[in-house]
Amino acid sequence: MDDLVWVKGLRLRAAREAAGLRLVDAAKGIMSPANLSRIERHERYKLPRSAVLGLATRLGLVSTGSADLQAWPREVGHTAIDLLRRWRFSTALLVLRSRDAVLAPVDHMAEVQAQILGEWAQMQCHQPGRPDVVRDLGRRARECGALRQSIWAAAVEAEMHGHAGDTPTALTLLRRASTEARDVGEVADVLNIRAAWGRLLLKGGEPRHGLEILGEVKTLLDSGSDYSQARFLHAQGMLWSAAGRPEEAVQALRAAIQAALRIPNHRMAGTVECALADAYEALGNTDQADAALVRAASSFTQAGDSHDAADAISLALRHHIAPGKPNARDSGS
Repeated sequence: MDDLVWVKGLRLRAAREAAGLRLVDAAKGIMSPANLSRIERHERYKLPRSAVLGLATRLGLVSTGSADLQAWPREVGHTAIDLLRRWRFSTALLVLRSRDAVLAPVDHMAEVQAQILGEWAQMQCHQPGRPDVVRDLGRRARECGALRQSIWAAAVEAEMHGHAGDTPTALTLLRRASTEARDVGEVADVLNIRAAWGRLLLKGGEPRHGLEILGEVKTLLDSGSDYSQARFLHAQGMLWSAAGRPEEAVQALRAAIQAALRIPNHRMAGTVECALADAYEALGNTDQADAALVRAASSFTQAGDSHDAADAISLALRHHIAPGKPNARDSGS
């Protein structure tokens, strides 16, 4: 007989509505729409384990229908991380907020990780950053032995301070996080933090210092994840451009695009293509610049970002419509 587990029906309803699924679509093959509607009106409801996993998979809360409900919080966390790597921030935020839809045993490490990632996702969704909250989450992560997650918290807090214009605090946090990441031995974290550090120096008008910071760990690049490689190479390419070295920028940005497509993160690929177009523009190669913008539009379209796709196409046409018009392109963040 299938085990029964407690679920939070209100959470399931919020997840279904955010995913844009009708009752009939979410319930198909699992239960009747009327039954699902009744469940969604309850704070607590018992359901067969197989039905819970079927619903969770359909709603995007877990990546497979075979997850162990004892490990539910970790499975939800892995799904959210995959979404964040693809810059699907709003969907990741939904998944993270729905992590307690099943009343699974408390997992302190998974809980604090979800909250740290949730704070970062909220910021990417243009909600105000809460550095004090993230700082407390980093402390809690260290207390429960989640050293890697405490490093993430420091990086997220640094990004929040950077956005608020407090560059000294952001730099201090990134220096410490970079050292801790190397001590823990997580290459992807080292590369991501150095990329953020380099971007902050770029914003402050110090591209050569930024290149030095990235150069100190460049031997680790081949050992990084696709996401960390893409972030690192994108930052490096933009720093090369700002330092007046467009040839090196082109090389780094082309490699960043390939890494982004392997994730796959089409929005990131489109953003880097725009930066590549700027580098080609600096070299006087307008044909290659326009080709990069056309590819950017294609990537943005695949990511569902029609506004940026239209902007990229408009920029690609500028030489044919208004020759000599100054370049006003923004290469993205």
